[in-house]
Order: sequence, then C-alpha cells, then structure tokens
Amino acid sequence: MSEELKTLVETFCANVQSTERMVRQRALKDFLDFTRGDKLSSMEAPEVFDGTYLHVLRCYADRFEMIRSLAISVVNEMLAKLPANDYYLGYIIPVITKRIGQREIIEDSEEVRLLLLEQLELIIEKYSDPDGSRGDPLLKSYDGLIDILIKTLKDPFPAAQKQSCEIVKQLASATPSMHYRAEALVSPTVTVLKHRHSANRIAAIEALGVVSLHIRSNSDSVLKIIVDISPLLMDSVPFVRRACGRVGCLMLMELRDRYSYFHRIMPLVLNCLTDDTAEVRDDILERWKKAGELYYVENEAELSKAKLADLVPPNYPGEYERPTLPCRAIVQRSLKIVELILHEMEEWKEDIRLHATKLLKLVVLHAEKSLSTLFMQINPVLAKTCMDSDKDISSEALKVAHLCGILLEYETWSKHALVEFRKFHSFGHLKCINAMYNSSGIEKLKHLKKITSFLTDSEVCHNLKEPYQLELLSFCERLIPDYHRVFHAKEIEGLANESDQLAVERMLYTVVLKVAAFSYEDALAVRDRALQVLALLDSRLDALHERHMASVIISLENLETINSDSSDSIRLLAGIVSVCGFRLPYHTVLKKSLEIALKHASPPGKIKLFSSISIALLQWKDTMQASDEKHSELVKNFIEETIAPYLVWAAGRSSESIRSMATACLCAMSQGVENSIFAPIVVGQLKTLGSLSEDNSIAARAYSLRTLLAIGPLPFDDLRPIAFAILARLDDPSSEVRELGATCLGRLQLQLPVGKGESTDEAARWEETLRQIVPIMFLHLENPELKIRKAVLESLGQLAVHHRPLIKGLANEVATGCPYKEDLDNLFIPAAEPEAVVVPAEPLIQA
Repeated sequence: MSEELKTLVETFCANVQSTERMVRQRALKDFLDFTRGDKLSSMEAPEVFDGTYLHVLRCYADRFEMIRSLAISVVNEMLAKLPANDYYLGYIIPVITKRIGQREIIEDSEEVRLLLLEQLELIIEKYSDPDGSRGDPLLKSYDGLIDILIKTLKDPFPAAQKQSCEIVKQLASATPSMHYRAEALVSPTVTVLKHRHSANRIAAIEALGVVSLHIRSNSDSVLKIIVDISPLLMDSVPFVRRACGRVGCLMLMELRDRYSYFHRIMPLVLNCLTDDTAEVRDDILERWKKAGELYYVENEAELSKAKLADLVPPNYPGEYERPTLPCRAIVQRSLKIVELILHEMEEWKEDIRLHATKLLKLVVLHAEKSLSTLFMQINPVLAKTCMDSDKDISSEALKVAHLCGILLEYETWSKHALVEFRKFHSFGHLKCINAMYNSSGIEKLKHLKKITSFLTDSEVCHNLKEPYQLELLSFCERLIPDYHRVFHAKEIEGLANESDQLAVERMLYTVVLKVAAFSYEDALAVRDRALQVLALLDSRLDALHERHMASVIISLENLETINSDSSDSIRLLAGIVSVCGFRLPYHTVLKKSLEIALKHASPPGKIKLFSSISIALLQWKDTMQASDEKHSELVKNFIEETIAPYLVWAAGRSSESIRSMATACLCAMSQGVENSIFAPIVVGQLKTLGSLSEDNSIAARAYSLRTLLAIGPLPFDDLRPIAFAILARLDDPSSEVRELGATCLGRLQLQLPVGKGESTDEAARWEETLRQIVPIMFLHLENPELKIRKAVLESLGQLAVHHRPLIKGLANEVATGCPYKEDLDNLFIPAAEPEAVVVPAEPLIQA
C-alpha cells in the first residue's frame, strides 16, 4: 500500500469514529467518492478493505439513517472491486443478518432495509456459481442468506417483499446448494400471495415455482405450493393468472418426480387455456405444447405407436382446436384430477364452480375416450351443475355435456346417464342427457326405442315445472328427426319395421301430449310449444290423435280413486279433453274414462273435469266427424250418461259448484252442436233446466237460461211450465240472469201437431198463457236497466211474429200516459213489421 493511500485510510478511520455526525458523514462521502473513481484499483482494494471494513461495517448500526445508507453504498463499491472470494462474505453477511435477519428486525428504516436487500442481490450475483465449478462460494453464507430471506419475505414494506422474492429466484440459480433449506422459504413466500399489490403476488408465484424445483425430500411442501397458488387462477389481474400458468408449465418440465404431480399441476395450466384474456391463453398454450413435446421425447416409444392410430373423432366440434397427442397423453395419465374438479364444482362460491366447470371441459377435450370409465362419477355432479342458478356456470356445464356426447364412448355414457336419470329424473339430469344425446353420432339411432320408452315413464314425464317441461319437449324435438331417419329415411338397416315405428311414434306422442295436457291451463306457451313438436311428428294432428289417443287414455292410472284437482290423473284427463277435444275414433274410451273419473273424483276434481269438457264441447261440430244420425246418438248418450247425473239437485256448496259446471257443459254443447241435432235432444232435460233456472247458484241459473236459448218449438205441456219458469227470472237478483230471462221469453214457440193448423186447442191454450205472460213483460219495460228493457222489447217483437193480434191488442190496452206506451206502439209500425228481431246466443260464461 502506498504512503498516500495509507494516509487516506488512516484519516478515514479516524474521522469515521468521530462523535460528530457531520464528520462521520463527510468521511463516508469522501471515501465513497474515492472507491467509485479510478483512484482505487482492483489490486489495492483488498488491502483497503482489510484496513477499513471494521469501521465501515460498524456504521451499519449508526443511529443516523444517512450514515447507514452511505456505509452500505461504500461496501457495494468495494465489493465490485474485490475478488470473488468467500472470505469477504464472512464479514458482510453476519452484519446484514444482524440488521434484518433476526427474530425482530433491528433496522427500522424501510429504505435502508431495501438497500441491504439490494446489497444481497449484488453479493449473490458476484458469487454466483450454478454448477459448483468454483466451489460454491455462497455455501458458507447460505444459512445466513436463508435466515434473512425468511424474515424479509414478511417485511411490511411492499418493495422489500418484492425484492426478497426476486432474491429467492436469484439465489436458486446461483448455488447448487439451494435444496438444503428450500422448504424453509415456502411458508414465508406463501404469505406474499395475498398481498394487495399484483406485482408482489406475481413475484411470489414465480419464487414459489423456482423453490418447488429444489425441494427433494418433503413432497407435502410441493403440494402446499400448488394448493396455495391455485386460488390465484381466479385473480382479477390477467398477469397474475399468467404467472400461475407459467409456474405450472415450469413444474411440468423441470419438477423432480413431476409425473406423480401431474394431476395436481394440471389445473394451473388448463385453467389458463380458458382464460378470458387472449394474451394469457396464447402464452400458456405455447408453453403447454413445449411441455407436451418434452413428454413425447421422454415417452417416444409408447407415443409413437399411439400416433399411428390417432384419428380425429367423428363430429369433432369445429370451435375447438384438438390438443396435440403428447398433451392429451399427459392429461390421460393424470385423471385423478377429475376428483378434485368434481369436488370444486360443488363449492358454494360461484367463481370456484365456474372455473372448475371450465377445467372439466378441457379435461374432456384432452382425455376423450379415456374419460368414459369415470363418467359414472362425473354424471351426477355434471347434471347438478347443468341446473346451476348461475347462467354462466350452467352454460359451461352444457358445453361439457355436449363434448361428452361427442368424445366419450356412447355405450358407456348412455348406460350410466339413463340409469342415473331413472333414479333421480331431475331437471339437471334431463338437460345433461339431452345435450349429450344431441351431440352423439349415428350409433344413438340404435337405442331410439329404448330412450323413448324410458321417457314415457310417469316419473319422467309427469313433472309439472315449466323449465323441466320445456327441456323435455326440446329432447323430444331432437328425437323426432331421428325417428324419421330410422323409419322413413331408413338410414340403418334392420331397424325400420312397422311395429317398432308405430310403437316409437306412440311413445313420442304420449310424452309430448302429456306435457301439453299438464300445461293447458297455467302455461299456454308450453302447450303451444308441445303442439308444435307434435306437428313435427306428423303434420296431420287430427290423424295423429285418432291413431294414438285411445292408448294414451287407457294408460291413465288411478282414475278410480278419490282424486283432487291437483292429482296427475285428473290434470292429464282434463288437459287431454281440453287440448284434443272429442273425436269419433276414441270417443267411447274417453267417455268411459270421464265417467269413471267423475264418479270417484273429489268435488274440485269434478269441477276441473267439467271445465275442460265445456271447453271441448264448444268445438264438437269441428272435431266430431260423423253422420247426423250418429251425431244425435252420441250427443244424447253423452248428455244422459255423462252430464245429466250431475244436474240433479244435492245439498252443499260443493254440489252446487259441480251442478253449475255440469250446466255449463250443457250450455257449451248447445253452442258447439248443430241446433237441429241438439234441440230435439235437450227437450228431455226441460224439467231439469227448469229447476236449474231456480237454483241457488247464479252461474247455474245463467247457464240453464243460455241453454234454453237453443230450444225450438215445444209441445204445450212442455212449453207452459218452462215459460213461467223463465218469466220468474225477470225478478232475479242477478242482472245477467234477468237479461237472459227476458231474451229467452222471445224464443218460446208452440209446436203444433203435424197436419193441423193454428186453430187447435193447444194454440188457444198457448194464447191464453201468453195473455198472462205479456202484461208482466210490459211491466218490466219500466225497469231502470236499459239492457233489460231492450231485451224485453226484442222478445215482444219476436212473439209478435206469430201472435201479432194478441200482442197488439194487449199493447192497445196500455194507458196513453204510460212511459213505455211509445215503445209498444213502435213495435207495430209498418216499417218494422216484415221481420222479427232475432238475438243470437251469447258466448259461454264460465263459472
């Protein structure tokens, strides 16, 4: 050492020990300038360090932050000129450890702690020896470095935390001895994963990935790393998710004993392949392919043979790129991942379920037929996920089911799916099997009859929930084209026999018709959709009903029990009547079933049936194609055997309601059947109608009067009692009944014996009866209700057609000052004389 340099060192040592802060600070600044410049050569640096290190390192503990910072900078400059000899580390590392590596950190300045970490980074860089060719100079200080990192990884200063993670990665590549205490870094680094700064989270993920490569003894630590990183696959920052994927690919390629961890590492990689950010997907896909290439090299003998028979599955979805053979092989040997995925698909958090479902989709894409053996485990969870309340999750689950139908073996999945559906028949199972069936190949046509027969099970098609019914219709809508392919196009030989065709058509018809019948009242959209599906089966719906309706009605169960209006049997029967109406081919069977059901059903059940019957009877002349003679017989039998027993009075509110609805059926028949057929038949029910017009129920009175609007000319013995019964309704408490009564009076007409004129005794007696009725009708012309006055006038006009002298004579007897005198006179004005006023029957009013 030269005299000048010796003097400089002695002066520095004296000044840096001064009690004055400024003296120490000035000495360190001057010495820093000296070490930075060219005045200090690499040859002289060891001697200068030997003479000054004690004083400089003592400044690390100075109470002034500036002095501590200057001391660190001085050591950094000297390190740059010192040889890479681990001798010097023995002095520096213990001092740094004392400041920031003890149980309680002594250094309270965040900036100084960061400077000390940067100094560690310089030391590791200078003494780096990855292959140990220089004797691994960091080995002697390795424990001190690890102790420092264990503490600084938990530093509250974010920059210090991030710097510590970077040092972990640097240290792993700088020494071959990293595996000695690599496990000790796992727990402190994991704490950084929850940091609010994304940069810190990314650094921690990368550090853990590097640390995992150096853990050789304890596999639990590797699993802990994977488990703790996995939640960050759902991080809001794309670069954090990308870091997870990169670590997964790194583990796939470099982790010791990595084959045994494949099923744990897969989620880190595959989840990134479905990421919302294209940059993340593209980056991880490239690395995933490289991992596959490495696996192919390591297993070339096995995979080269598989490559020869590696054909693209038929109907492979065009929206997906088929993974490479080695990538698929990695997943196929790691199917333990399925258990983890299924567990997470049942988590309570939506984001976890969504990511797990997306992950299962990628597993299906990679595993293909190899996954068939696990479908028994997958199906229940997948079916549950298909009906998830979150639309995104259920949509992804349907995509998985769609892929399963294409890529899995049809024989395997169809058997398990049908067995599972038979046990639970839930909405999710139906959606799942529908999606899989829709995407599967031509082999599904062989099982068409089996699947349709399964759907006819009452446990399957008697579900009243609207979403379930719509899904069932969707399934049938997909089965119907296959039915046409098999039995009309005859795509598969040996299946298109006539008996099977009729059976399959009947079963499809039964399922769709039952859906329409269940929804006829509450869900009209479902009913309309069901009728559209039936039209796909056969555009001639009438012919379809006539072919198969009888078998559907015969298959109805429990009609002989006390069924309420909510029981399946009553709902089905009522729906069938309402939707399909009465037709000649199945009329006898339907009539018999209705009579049995009406006999045993509870009052609400009877009311529901009569309500449907009344709707169907309105369309009788459109649906019942038969001769007039046959029509008359059918109408008469239906009235006498099905409706008439329930028109008889019985005590009780329930009986009153049933009686009202039965009367509504009779009224509907009066409008749905040709009057020429109905009028002669209803004469047999006049006494009953007369008593019904006095019923306690307003609806029964109204319906009975509406029915009487359809009667024609009657014999005097029948006409007189019904006339007075109708006349009594002019004083009814209900305005509707009063109006109907006034209208009915105009329809009264005497039926004269054949071959006799109007001078018969019966005509005279009827005229006498009218003399009693018409004055009472005059009195009701003073009624304040305009509708009733108008109805009475119209009825008088109708009666005047056949009894003009009588009506006119009675009108002339009315006093001149009477309020309705002018209205009566207007009835007989010549301009109004030629034709009578005819009031058409009003539409049915339901009770």
